[in-house]
Amino acid sequence: MDLNMIMLLSNGSLFFVGEGRMNGLYFLDTRFISNLKLEIPAKLINSYASLSKAVFTYQGDNFMAVREVKLEDAYEEVLHLYGRGHVKVRYTFEVPMEDIFEVRGFGKVKLQRSVSLEGRKFRYRGRDGIIRELEVETNMEFLGNEVVKDVNLENFKEETLYLRLKPRTSLNVQFPRPPRLELRIKTNITWLDSLLKRALKEILSISVKTPDGLVPFAGLPYFAAPFGRDAIITSLFLLPWYPEFARGTLKFFSKFQGKVENPRNEEEPGKIPHEVRFGELSISQLLPFHPYYGSVDATPLYVILAGEYLKWTGDRELIEELRGILTRAVDWILAKLREGYITYTPGILKNKGWKDSAEGIPDEDGKPAKPPIALVEVQGYAYKALLYSAEMGLTSHDSKYLLKEARKLKKRFNRDFKVGKYYGLAIDGDGRVIKVVASNMGHLLFTGIVENGKGIEERLMEEDMLGRWGIRTLSSREKAYNPFSYHNGSIWPHDNAIISWGLEEPWEVTKRIFMACRVLKSLPEFYAGVDSKVPLVPSRSNYPQAWSSASLFGLMRTLMRNEEISIKLFNGSQSSKDLEA
Repeated sequence: MDLNMIMLLSNGSLFFVGEGRMNGLYFLDTRFISNLKLEIPAKLINSYASLSKAVFTYQGDNFMAVREVKLEDAYEEVLHLYGRGHVKVRYTFEVPMEDIFEVRGFGKVKLQRSVSLEGRKFRYRGRDGIIRELEVETNMEFLGNEVVKDVNLENFKEETLYLRLKPRTSLNVQFPRPPRLELRIKTNITWLDSLLKRALKEILSISVKTPDGLVPFAGLPYFAAPFGRDAIITSLFLLPWYPEFARGTLKFFSKFQGKVENPRNEEEPGKIPHEVRFGELSISQLLPFHPYYGSVDATPLYVILAGEYLKWTGDRELIEELRGILTRAVDWILAKLREGYITYTPGILKNKGWKDSAEGIPDEDGKPAKPPIALVEVQGYAYKALLYSAEMGLTSHDSKYLLKEARKLKKRFNRDFKVGKYYGLAIDGDGRVIKVVASNMGHLLFTGIVENGKGIEERLMEEDMLGRWGIRTLSSREKAYNPFSYHNGSIWPHDNAIISWGLEEPWEVTKRIFMACRVLKSLPEFYAGVDSKVPLVPSRSNYPQAWSSASLFGLMRTLMRNEEISIKLFNGSQSSKDLEA
Protein backbone atom coordinates (compact mmCIF):
# COMPACT_ATOMS: atom_id res chain seq x y z
CA MET A 1 0.00 0.00 0.00
CA ASP A 2 1.66 3.24 -1.11
CA LEU A 3 0.88 6.92 -0.74
CA ASN A 4 -0.89 7.33 -4.06
CA MET A 5 -3.80 9.02 -2.31
CA ILE A 6 -1.60 11.93 -1.24
CA MET A 7 -1.16 14.42 -4.04
CA LEU A 8 1.05 16.88 -2.24
CA LEU A 9 1.99 18.09 1.25
CA SER A 10 3.97 21.28 1.81
CA ASN A 11 5.54 23.22 4.63
CA GLY A 12 7.88 26.04 3.66
CA SER A 13 10.91 24.73 1.76
CA LEU A 14 9.95 21.10 2.50
CA PHE A 15 7.38 19.31 0.37
CA PHE A 16 6.24 15.80 -0.42
CA VAL A 17 4.67 14.43 -3.61
CA GLY A 18 2.86 11.13 -3.20
CA GLU A 19 2.55 9.89 -6.76
CA GLY A 20 3.92 10.05 -10.30
CA ARG A 21 7.45 10.58 -11.52
CA MET A 22 7.85 13.56 -9.18
CA ASN A 23 7.03 11.45 -6.10
CA GLY A 24 9.16 11.90 -3.01
CA LEU A 25 10.41 14.23 -0.30
CA TYR A 26 12.08 17.47 -1.46
CA PHE A 27 14.11 20.07 0.36
CA LEU A 28 15.88 23.03 -1.28
CA ASP A 29 15.70 21.63 -4.82
CA THR A 30 16.87 18.12 -3.85
CA ARG A 31 14.81 14.93 -3.81
CA PHE A 32 15.93 13.16 -0.65
CA ILE A 33 13.38 10.32 -0.70
CA SER A 34 11.57 8.58 -3.54
CA ASN A 35 9.22 5.61 -3.86
CA LEU A 36 8.21 5.57 -0.21
CA LYS A 37 5.80 2.68 0.36
CA LEU A 38 4.01 1.11 3.28
CA GLU A 39 3.27 -2.61 3.09
CA ILE A 40 0.64 -4.03 5.45
CA PRO A 41 -1.95 -6.79 4.90
CA ALA A 42 -4.88 -4.38 4.78
CA LYS A 43 -7.10 -2.40 2.44
CA LEU A 44 -7.31 1.39 2.36
CA ILE A 45 -10.88 2.34 3.27
CA ASN A 46 -10.70 6.08 3.98
CA SER A 47 -8.39 9.06 3.54
CA TYR A 48 -8.10 12.76 4.28
CA ALA A 49 -5.43 15.26 3.26
CA SER A 50 -4.78 18.95 3.96
CA LEU A 51 -1.81 21.14 3.07
CA SER A 52 0.57 19.64 5.61
CA LYS A 53 -1.18 16.56 6.98
CA ALA A 54 -2.86 13.39 5.72
CA VAL A 55 -4.70 10.57 7.49
CA PHE A 56 -5.44 7.10 6.08
CA THR A 57 -7.54 4.31 7.55
CA TYR A 58 -6.93 0.63 6.71
CA GLN A 59 -8.97 -2.52 7.34
CA GLY A 60 -7.28 -5.91 7.75
CA ASP A 61 -8.68 -9.34 8.59
CA ASN A 62 -8.08 -8.98 12.30
CA PHE A 63 -7.02 -5.38 12.75
CA MET A 64 -7.48 -1.77 11.69
CA ALA A 65 -4.79 0.86 11.24
CA VAL A 66 -4.71 4.66 11.18
CA ARG A 67 -1.79 6.20 9.35
CA GLU A 68 -0.97 9.85 10.09
CA VAL A 69 1.44 11.69 7.80
CA LYS A 70 2.57 15.26 8.44
CA LEU A 71 5.25 17.76 7.47
CA GLU A 72 6.80 20.06 10.02
CA ASP A 73 10.59 20.32 9.98
CA ALA A 74 10.68 16.70 8.81
CA TYR A 75 8.51 14.08 7.15
CA GLU A 76 6.75 12.17 9.92
CA GLU A 77 4.54 9.09 9.95
CA VAL A 78 2.73 7.58 12.91
CA LEU A 79 0.96 4.25 12.42
CA HIS A 80 -1.68 3.29 15.00
CA LEU A 81 -2.66 -0.40 15.00
CA TYR A 82 -5.72 -1.84 16.75
CA GLY A 83 -6.76 -5.52 16.85
CA ARG A 84 -5.29 -8.87 17.72
CA GLY A 85 -2.91 -11.31 16.16
CA HIS A 86 0.25 -10.89 14.11
CA VAL A 87 0.79 -8.01 11.67
CA LYS A 88 3.96 -7.43 9.63
CA VAL A 89 4.67 -3.78 8.86
CA ARG A 90 7.24 -2.80 6.24
CA TYR A 91 8.28 0.59 4.85
CA THR A 92 10.57 0.79 1.83
CA PHE A 93 12.14 3.87 0.24
CA GLU A 94 15.02 5.07 -1.90
CA VAL A 95 17.47 7.89 -1.10
CA PRO A 96 18.51 9.33 -4.49
CA MET A 97 19.72 12.80 -3.34
CA GLU A 98 19.04 14.01 -6.87
CA ASP A 99 18.53 17.53 -8.15
CA ILE A 100 14.96 18.51 -8.97
CA PHE A 101 16.01 19.34 -12.54
CA GLU A 102 17.12 15.73 -12.97
CA VAL A 103 13.74 14.56 -11.74
CA ARG A 104 12.05 16.89 -14.23
CA GLY A 105 14.35 15.72 -17.03
CA PHE A 106 15.52 19.27 -17.69
CA GLY A 107 18.77 19.76 -19.58
CA LYS A 108 19.42 16.02 -19.96
CA VAL A 109 21.87 16.12 -17.05
CA LYS A 110 22.01 12.95 -14.93
CA LEU A 111 24.72 12.49 -12.31
CA GLN A 112 25.97 9.25 -10.78
CA ARG A 113 25.96 9.54 -7.00
CA SER A 114 27.34 7.53 -4.12
CA VAL A 115 25.22 7.98 -1.00
CA SER A 116 26.84 6.63 2.17
CA LEU A 117 25.09 5.31 5.26
CA GLU A 118 26.48 6.07 8.71
CA GLY A 119 24.30 4.61 11.45
CA ARG A 120 20.85 5.90 10.61
CA LYS A 121 22.07 8.82 8.55
CA PHE A 122 22.36 8.87 4.75
CA ARG A 123 25.04 11.26 3.57
CA TYR A 124 26.11 12.71 0.21
CA ARG A 125 28.71 15.34 -0.67
CA GLY A 126 27.83 16.92 -3.99
CA ARG A 127 29.91 18.38 -6.77
CA ASP A 128 28.96 21.75 -5.32
CA GLY A 129 30.75 20.88 -2.07
CA ILE A 130 27.45 20.86 -0.17
CA ILE A 131 26.73 17.99 2.23
CA ARG A 132 23.18 16.68 2.09
CA GLU A 133 21.98 14.31 4.81
CA LEU A 134 18.87 12.35 5.63
CA GLU A 135 18.43 11.21 9.23
CA VAL A 136 16.05 8.34 9.98
CA GLU A 137 14.33 8.04 13.36
CA THR A 138 12.04 5.08 14.05
CA ASN A 139 10.98 2.56 16.69
CA MET A 140 11.00 -0.17 14.04
CA GLU A 141 13.97 -2.22 12.88
CA PHE A 142 16.15 -0.14 10.55
CA LEU A 143 17.58 -2.08 7.59
CA GLY A 144 18.93 0.69 5.39
CA ASN A 145 16.37 1.33 2.67
CA GLU A 146 13.60 -0.30 4.65
CA VAL A 147 12.24 -0.43 8.18
CA VAL A 148 10.22 -3.39 9.45
CA LYS A 149 8.31 -4.49 12.51
CA ASP A 150 6.52 -7.70 13.42
CA VAL A 151 3.71 -6.56 15.67
CA ASN A 152 1.76 -8.84 18.00
CA LEU A 153 -1.53 -7.17 18.80
CA GLU A 154 -3.18 -8.17 22.08
CA ASN A 155 -6.78 -7.65 23.18
CA PHE A 156 -7.34 -4.76 20.74
CA LYS A 157 -4.86 -2.55 22.57
CA GLU A 158 -3.17 0.18 20.53
CA GLU A 159 0.32 -0.36 19.13
CA THR A 160 2.07 2.73 17.77
CA LEU A 161 4.92 2.82 15.25
CA TYR A 162 6.66 5.90 13.91
CA LEU A 163 9.01 6.91 11.12
CA ARG A 164 10.69 10.31 10.88
CA LEU A 165 12.78 11.43 7.89
CA LYS A 166 14.74 14.63 8.44
CA PRO A 167 16.66 16.22 5.51
CA ARG A 168 19.53 18.62 6.15
CA THR A 169 22.10 20.48 4.07
CA SER A 170 25.29 22.40 4.81
CA LEU A 171 24.02 25.35 2.76
CA ASN A 172 24.33 28.66 4.55
CA VAL A 173 20.60 29.19 3.90
CA GLN A 174 18.06 26.96 5.59
CA PHE A 175 14.80 28.90 5.22
CA PRO A 176 12.68 27.94 8.24
CA ARG A 177 8.94 27.94 7.82
CA PRO A 178 7.19 31.28 8.36
CA PRO A 179 5.27 32.23 11.49
CA ARG A 180 1.52 31.70 11.64
CA LEU A 181 -0.45 34.68 10.38
CA GLU A 182 -4.08 35.40 11.13
CA LEU A 183 -6.51 36.58 8.47
CA ARG A 184 -6.41 40.38 8.59
CA ILE A 185 -9.39 40.95 6.31
CA LYS A 186 -12.99 40.11 7.13
CA THR A 187 -16.10 40.49 4.99
CA ASN A 188 -19.75 39.82 5.76
CA ILE A 189 -19.79 36.77 3.45
CA THR A 190 -18.84 33.64 5.37
CA TRP A 191 -17.76 31.50 2.42
CA LEU A 192 -15.58 34.30 1.07
CA ASP A 193 -13.81 34.65 4.41
CA SER A 194 -13.25 30.89 4.42
CA LEU A 195 -11.67 31.02 0.95
CA LEU A 196 -9.41 33.90 1.97
CA LYS A 197 -8.33 32.03 5.09
CA ARG A 198 -7.50 28.92 3.08
CA ALA A 199 -5.64 31.00 0.50
CA LEU A 200 -3.49 32.50 3.24
CA LYS A 201 -2.67 29.01 4.53
CA GLU A 202 -1.68 27.95 1.02
CA ILE A 203 0.63 30.94 0.64
CA LEU A 204 2.25 30.30 4.02
CA SER A 205 2.69 26.61 3.18
CA ILE A 206 5.10 27.55 0.37
CA SER A 207 6.69 30.62 1.95
CA VAL A 208 9.90 30.79 3.93
CA LYS A 209 11.40 33.01 6.57
CA THR A 210 14.69 34.40 5.29
CA PRO A 211 17.08 36.73 7.13
CA ASP A 212 15.47 39.47 5.01
CA GLY A 213 11.90 38.55 5.91
CA LEU A 214 9.06 36.51 4.41
CA VAL A 215 9.46 35.36 0.81
CA PRO A 216 6.90 33.25 -1.07
CA PHE A 217 8.13 30.42 -3.27
CA ALA A 218 6.38 30.25 -6.63
CA GLY A 219 4.54 26.92 -6.53
CA LEU A 220 4.66 23.15 -6.25
CA PRO A 221 6.00 20.83 -7.35
CA TYR A 222 8.06 22.40 -10.16
CA PHE A 223 8.66 25.88 -8.78
CA ALA A 224 9.59 25.36 -5.13
CA ALA A 225 12.07 28.23 -5.10
CA PRO A 226 12.14 32.04 -4.97
CA PHE A 227 10.99 33.40 -8.36
CA GLY A 228 11.29 37.14 -8.85
CA ARG A 229 8.16 37.80 -10.88
CA ASP A 230 5.99 35.43 -8.83
CA ALA A 231 7.14 36.72 -5.45
CA ILE A 232 6.69 40.34 -6.52
CA ILE A 233 3.16 39.85 -7.87
CA THR A 234 2.18 37.77 -4.84
CA SER A 235 3.48 40.55 -2.59
CA LEU A 236 1.58 43.20 -4.57
CA PHE A 237 -1.67 41.29 -4.06
CA LEU A 238 -1.06 40.90 -0.32
CA LEU A 239 0.36 44.36 0.33
CA PRO A 240 -2.61 46.11 2.04
CA TRP A 241 -2.85 43.37 4.68
CA TYR A 242 0.54 41.64 4.74
CA PRO A 243 3.29 44.16 3.85
CA GLU A 244 5.90 41.86 5.40
CA PHE A 245 5.89 39.82 2.19
CA ALA A 246 6.74 42.88 0.09
CA ARG A 247 9.48 43.92 2.49
CA GLY A 248 11.02 40.45 2.52
CA THR A 249 10.79 40.10 -1.25
CA LEU A 250 12.38 43.49 -1.92
CA LYS A 251 15.28 42.81 0.44
CA PHE A 252 15.83 39.19 -0.60
CA PHE A 253 16.05 39.82 -4.33
CA SER A 254 18.21 42.91 -3.83
CA LYS A 255 20.99 40.51 -2.74
CA PHE A 256 20.91 38.84 -6.15
CA GLN A 257 20.64 41.89 -8.40
CA GLY A 258 22.76 41.51 -11.52
CA LYS A 259 26.24 43.04 -11.50
CA VAL A 260 27.93 41.93 -14.74
CA GLU A 261 27.12 40.77 -18.26
CA ASN A 262 26.94 36.97 -18.25
CA PRO A 263 25.28 35.39 -21.29
CA ARG A 264 25.21 31.95 -19.65
CA ASN A 265 22.70 32.86 -16.93
CA GLU A 266 21.53 36.03 -18.74
CA GLU A 267 22.74 38.29 -15.94
CA GLU A 268 22.95 42.02 -16.69
CA PRO A 269 23.83 44.96 -14.41
CA GLY A 270 20.76 46.06 -12.49
CA LYS A 271 18.59 43.11 -13.50
CA ILE A 272 16.39 41.33 -10.93
CA PRO A 273 16.54 37.51 -11.12
CA HIS A 274 13.92 35.26 -12.62
CA GLU A 275 14.66 32.54 -10.05
CA VAL A 276 17.20 31.40 -7.46
CA ARG A 277 17.83 27.66 -7.13
CA PHE A 278 19.73 25.80 -4.41
CA GLY A 279 20.20 22.34 -5.90
CA GLU A 280 23.49 20.65 -6.72
CA LEU A 281 23.32 21.26 -10.47
CA SER A 282 22.69 24.98 -10.04
CA ILE A 283 25.23 25.69 -7.29
CA SER A 284 27.92 23.70 -9.13
CA GLN A 285 27.09 25.69 -12.30
CA LEU A 286 26.20 22.59 -14.30
CA LEU A 287 22.94 24.48 -14.82
CA PRO A 288 22.81 28.31 -14.67
CA PHE A 289 20.05 28.76 -12.09
CA HIS A 290 21.90 30.11 -9.04
CA PRO A 291 20.57 32.60 -9.91
CA TYR A 292 19.00 32.80 -13.38
CA TYR A 293 18.01 36.15 -14.90
CA GLY A 294 15.81 35.10 -17.84
CA SER A 295 12.89 37.48 -17.40
CA VAL A 296 12.34 40.99 -18.74
CA ASP A 297 9.52 41.97 -16.40
CA ALA A 298 10.91 41.19 -12.93
CA THR A 299 13.03 44.36 -12.90
CA PRO A 300 10.29 46.94 -13.63
CA LEU A 301 7.89 45.00 -11.39
CA TYR A 302 10.46 45.20 -8.59
CA VAL A 303 10.46 49.00 -8.87
CA ILE A 304 6.66 49.05 -8.93
CA LEU A 305 6.57 46.93 -5.76
CA ALA A 306 8.91 49.38 -4.04
CA GLY A 307 6.61 52.26 -4.96
CA GLU A 308 3.49 50.41 -3.84
CA TYR A 309 5.18 49.39 -0.60
CA LEU A 310 6.04 53.01 0.16
CA LYS A 311 2.47 54.12 -0.63
CA TRP A 312 0.91 51.56 1.70
CA THR A 313 3.40 51.64 4.57
CA GLY A 314 5.20 54.98 4.47
CA ASP A 315 8.41 53.06 5.22
CA ARG A 316 10.87 55.50 3.67
CA GLU A 317 13.70 53.91 5.66
CA LEU A 318 13.57 50.72 3.58
CA ILE A 319 13.42 52.70 0.34
CA GLU A 320 16.54 54.62 1.37
CA GLU A 321 18.24 51.31 2.17
CA LEU A 322 17.37 50.08 -1.32
CA ARG A 323 18.02 53.34 -3.17
CA GLY A 324 21.15 52.04 -4.88
CA ILE A 325 19.38 48.83 -5.89
CA LEU A 326 16.40 50.75 -7.27
CA THR A 327 18.65 53.20 -9.10
CA ARG A 328 20.47 50.36 -10.85
CA ALA A 329 17.16 48.69 -11.69
CA VAL A 330 15.95 51.89 -13.35
CA ASP A 331 19.32 52.16 -15.11
CA TRP A 332 18.59 48.76 -16.64
CA ILE A 333 15.13 49.91 -17.77
CA LEU A 334 16.47 53.13 -19.29
CA ALA A 335 19.24 51.28 -21.11
CA LYS A 336 16.70 48.97 -22.73
CA LEU A 337 14.39 51.84 -23.65
CA ARG A 338 17.18 53.61 -25.52
CA GLU A 339 16.67 50.92 -28.14
CA GLY A 340 12.96 51.76 -28.22
CA TYR A 341 11.45 49.04 -26.05
CA ILE A 342 12.39 46.35 -23.57
CA THR A 343 12.93 43.29 -25.76
CA TYR A 344 14.30 39.77 -25.45
CA THR A 345 15.69 36.97 -27.56
CA PRO A 346 15.36 33.26 -26.74
CA GLY A 347 17.74 31.81 -24.17
CA ILE A 348 17.18 28.97 -21.75
CA LEU A 349 13.58 30.15 -21.81
CA LYS A 350 12.14 30.82 -25.24
CA ASN A 351 9.92 33.58 -23.87
CA LYS A 352 10.72 35.88 -20.96
CA GLY A 353 7.50 37.49 -19.84
CA TRP A 354 5.02 35.75 -17.58
CA LYS A 355 3.89 33.61 -20.52
CA ASP A 356 7.30 31.97 -20.69
CA SER A 357 6.42 28.65 -22.31
CA ALA A 358 7.92 27.98 -25.74
CA GLU A 359 4.53 28.44 -27.43
CA GLY A 360 3.34 31.26 -25.15
CA ILE A 361 3.79 34.16 -27.60
CA PRO A 362 2.25 33.18 -30.96
CA ASP A 363 1.78 35.25 -34.10
CA GLU A 364 -1.36 35.48 -36.20
CA ASP A 365 -0.53 32.18 -37.92
CA GLY A 366 -0.22 30.36 -34.61
CA LYS A 367 3.55 30.09 -34.90
CA PRO A 368 6.11 31.36 -32.36
CA ALA A 369 6.70 35.09 -32.74
CA LYS A 370 9.94 36.14 -34.40
CA PRO A 371 12.52 37.59 -31.95
CA PRO A 372 13.60 39.97 -30.63
CA ILE A 373 10.21 40.41 -29.00
CA ALA A 374 8.82 43.46 -27.20
CA LEU A 375 5.90 42.32 -25.03
CA VAL A 376 3.01 44.74 -24.67
CA GLU A 377 2.59 44.47 -20.88
CA VAL A 378 6.31 44.85 -20.14
CA GLN A 379 6.34 48.33 -21.68
CA GLY A 380 3.47 49.25 -19.37
CA TYR A 381 5.41 47.98 -16.37
CA ALA A 382 8.41 50.06 -17.46
CA TYR A 383 6.24 53.16 -17.75
CA LYS A 384 4.79 52.76 -14.27
CA ALA A 385 8.23 52.02 -12.82
CA LEU A 386 9.54 55.30 -14.26
CA LEU A 387 6.53 57.22 -12.96
CA TYR A 388 6.86 55.81 -9.46
CA SER A 389 10.59 56.46 -9.44
CA ALA A 390 10.03 60.07 -10.42
CA GLU A 391 6.99 60.86 -8.30
CA MET A 392 8.10 59.06 -5.15
CA GLY A 393 11.84 59.67 -5.20
CA LEU A 394 12.77 56.00 -5.28
CA THR A 395 16.12 56.46 -7.02
CA SER A 396 19.00 58.89 -7.41
CA HIS A 397 17.83 59.86 -10.89
CA ASP A 398 16.53 63.33 -11.70
CA SER A 399 12.73 63.21 -11.49
CA LYS A 400 12.20 65.53 -14.44
CA TYR A 401 14.37 63.33 -16.62
CA LEU A 402 12.46 60.20 -15.63
CA LEU A 403 9.11 61.87 -16.34
CA LYS A 404 10.39 62.98 -19.73
CA GLU A 405 11.47 59.43 -20.59
CA ALA A 406 8.12 58.08 -19.39
CA ARG A 407 6.20 60.52 -21.61
CA LYS A 408 8.35 59.60 -24.61
CA LEU A 409 7.72 55.90 -23.99
CA LYS A 410 3.97 56.47 -23.70
CA LYS A 411 3.83 58.42 -26.95
CA ARG A 412 5.67 55.86 -29.08
CA PHE A 413 3.95 52.95 -27.37
CA ASN A 414 0.46 54.19 -28.26
CA ARG A 415 1.66 54.80 -31.80
CA ASP A 416 3.30 51.40 -32.30
CA PHE A 417 1.25 48.88 -30.32
CA LYS A 418 -2.32 50.02 -30.92
CA VAL A 419 -4.49 47.92 -33.23
CA GLY A 420 -7.86 49.58 -33.66
CA LYS A 421 -9.42 49.77 -30.20
CA TYR A 422 -7.10 47.23 -28.59
CA TYR A 423 -3.34 46.63 -28.34
CA GLY A 424 -1.29 43.90 -29.99
CA LEU A 425 0.44 41.14 -28.06
CA ALA A 426 3.95 42.26 -28.99
CA ILE A 427 6.22 43.80 -31.59
CA ASP A 428 8.31 41.16 -33.33
CA GLY A 429 11.83 41.13 -34.73
CA ASP A 430 10.67 42.74 -37.97
CA GLY A 431 9.27 45.69 -36.06
CA ARG A 432 5.73 44.54 -36.84
CA VAL A 433 2.95 44.62 -34.26
CA ILE A 434 1.53 41.14 -33.65
CA LYS A 435 -2.23 41.62 -33.88
CA VAL A 436 -3.04 38.63 -31.71
CA VAL A 437 -5.76 39.22 -29.11
CA ALA A 438 -4.46 38.11 -25.71
CA SER A 439 -4.90 38.92 -22.04
CA ASN A 440 -1.52 40.65 -21.85
CA MET A 441 -2.97 43.99 -22.91
CA GLY A 442 -5.21 43.93 -19.84
CA HIS A 443 -2.16 44.50 -17.65
CA LEU A 444 -1.72 47.92 -19.27
CA LEU A 445 -4.82 49.28 -17.59
CA PHE A 446 -3.30 49.64 -14.12
CA THR A 447 -0.04 51.11 -15.43
CA GLY A 448 -1.46 54.28 -16.98
CA ILE A 449 0.42 53.93 -20.26
CA VAL A 450 -2.68 53.68 -22.48
CA GLU A 451 -4.35 56.88 -23.61
CA ASN A 452 -7.82 55.34 -23.42
CA GLY A 453 -8.38 51.97 -21.78
CA LYS A 454 -12.03 51.63 -22.72
CA GLY A 455 -11.19 49.83 -25.96
CA ILE A 456 -9.10 47.24 -24.12
CA GLU A 457 -11.85 46.66 -21.58
CA GLU A 458 -14.51 46.24 -24.27
CA ARG A 459 -12.31 43.78 -26.18
CA LEU A 460 -11.59 41.68 -23.10
CA MET A 461 -15.31 41.46 -22.32
CA GLU A 462 -16.17 39.88 -25.69
CA GLU A 463 -17.15 36.21 -25.58
CA ASP A 464 -13.96 34.93 -27.24
CA MET A 465 -11.94 36.35 -24.31
CA LEU A 466 -14.29 36.30 -21.31
CA GLY A 467 -15.32 32.76 -20.49
CA ARG A 468 -17.50 31.35 -17.77
CA TRP A 469 -14.59 31.16 -15.31
CA GLY A 470 -12.57 34.25 -16.24
CA ILE A 471 -10.58 35.98 -18.96
CA ARG A 472 -8.71 33.59 -21.24
CA THR A 473 -5.03 34.07 -21.93
CA LEU A 474 -5.73 33.95 -25.67
CA SER A 475 -8.78 34.62 -27.80
CA SER A 476 -10.70 31.52 -28.88
CA ARG A 477 -10.59 32.94 -32.41
CA GLU A 478 -6.79 32.79 -32.64
CA LYS A 479 -5.10 29.96 -34.53
CA ALA A 480 -2.92 29.06 -31.54
CA TYR A 481 -5.92 28.75 -29.24
CA ASN A 482 -6.01 25.66 -27.05
CA PRO A 483 -8.03 26.00 -23.84
CA PHE A 484 -6.08 23.18 -22.17
CA SER A 485 -2.65 24.63 -23.00
CA TYR A 486 -0.38 26.38 -20.54
CA HIS A 487 -0.69 29.90 -21.95
CA ASN A 488 -2.78 29.83 -25.13
CA GLY A 489 -6.38 29.86 -23.99
CA SER A 490 -6.27 28.72 -20.37
CA ILE A 491 -7.39 30.96 -17.51
CA TRP A 492 -4.88 32.13 -14.91
CA PRO A 493 -6.28 33.66 -11.69
CA HIS A 494 -3.33 36.01 -11.17
CA ASP A 495 -3.70 37.31 -14.74
CA ASN A 496 -7.35 38.11 -14.10
CA ALA A 497 -6.57 39.79 -10.78
CA ILE A 498 -4.00 42.12 -12.37
CA ILE A 499 -6.40 42.95 -15.21
CA SER A 500 -9.17 43.70 -12.71
CA TRP A 501 -7.07 46.46 -11.14
CA GLY A 502 -7.53 48.66 -14.19
CA LEU A 503 -11.07 47.80 -15.25
CA GLU A 504 -13.75 50.47 -14.88
CA GLU A 505 -16.29 47.68 -14.40
CA PRO A 506 -14.38 44.81 -12.75
CA TRP A 507 -17.38 42.91 -11.37
CA GLU A 508 -17.80 40.49 -14.30
CA VAL A 509 -14.20 39.33 -13.92
CA THR A 510 -13.95 39.26 -10.14
CA LYS A 511 -17.13 37.24 -9.62
CA ARG A 512 -15.99 34.60 -12.12
CA ILE A 513 -12.72 34.02 -10.29
CA PHE A 514 -14.49 34.01 -6.92
CA MET A 515 -16.92 31.40 -8.20
CA ALA A 516 -14.15 29.24 -9.69
CA CYS A 517 -12.42 29.30 -6.32
CA ARG A 518 -15.66 28.51 -4.53
CA VAL A 519 -16.24 25.46 -6.75
CA LEU A 520 -12.63 24.23 -6.58
CA LYS A 521 -12.15 25.29 -2.91
CA SER A 522 -8.78 26.77 -3.97
CA LEU A 523 -7.20 28.44 -6.99
CA PRO A 524 -4.62 26.35 -8.88
CA GLU A 525 -1.97 27.79 -11.18
CA PHE A 526 -4.43 27.74 -14.08
CA TYR A 527 -7.51 25.96 -15.36
CA ALA A 528 -8.95 25.32 -18.79
CA GLY A 529 -10.62 28.07 -20.80
CA VAL A 530 -13.67 26.01 -21.72
CA ASP A 531 -17.12 26.95 -20.44
CA SER A 532 -17.54 23.72 -18.48
CA LYS A 533 -19.97 23.28 -15.59
CA VAL A 534 -17.00 23.27 -13.23
CA PRO A 535 -13.47 24.58 -13.87
CA LEU A 536 -11.32 21.84 -15.41
CA VAL A 537 -7.77 21.67 -14.02
CA PRO A 538 -5.16 20.04 -16.31
CA SER A 539 -2.55 17.82 -14.66
CA ARG A 540 0.20 20.29 -15.55
CA SER A 541 -1.32 22.96 -13.32
CA ASN A 542 0.71 23.47 -10.13
CA TYR A 543 -0.90 23.64 -6.70
CA PRO A 544 -0.44 25.38 -4.40
CA GLN A 545 0.74 28.34 -6.47
CA ALA A 546 1.51 31.50 -4.51
CA TRP A 547 0.23 34.12 -6.93
CA SER A 548 -2.92 32.13 -7.64
CA SER A 549 -3.79 31.88 -3.95
CA ALA A 550 -2.88 35.54 -3.49
CA SER A 551 -5.14 36.47 -6.42
CA LEU A 552 -8.11 36.44 -4.06
CA PHE A 553 -6.46 39.23 -2.10
CA GLY A 554 -5.64 41.00 -5.37
CA LEU A 555 -9.33 40.88 -6.28
CA MET A 556 -10.23 42.26 -2.86
CA ARG A 557 -7.96 45.21 -3.65
CA THR A 558 -10.00 45.72 -6.80
CA LEU A 559 -13.31 45.70 -4.94
CA MET A 560 -11.98 48.15 -2.36
CA ARG A 561 -11.70 50.76 -5.14
CA ASN A 562 -15.49 50.89 -5.41
CA GLU A 563 -16.84 52.68 -2.36
CA GLU A 564 -20.38 51.30 -2.71
CA ILE A 565 -19.24 47.69 -3.08
CA SER A 566 -16.63 48.09 -0.37
CA ILE A 567 -19.16 49.38 2.16
CA LYS A 568 -21.56 46.53 1.38
CA LEU A 569 -18.86 43.88 1.36
CA PHE A 570 -17.23 44.83 4.62
CA ASN A 571 -19.98 46.54 6.61
CA GLY A 572 -23.32 46.01 4.95
CA SER A 573 -25.34 43.32 3.28
CA GLN A 574 -23.58 42.45 0.03
CA SER A 575 -25.46 39.42 -1.25
CA SER A 576 -23.60 36.22 -1.90
CA LYS A 577 -25.62 35.96 -5.11
CA ASP A 578 -23.91 39.10 -6.43
CA LEU A 579 -20.67 37.11 -6.57
CA GLU A 580 -22.16 34.33 -8.66
CA ALA A 581 -21.34 34.16 -12.36
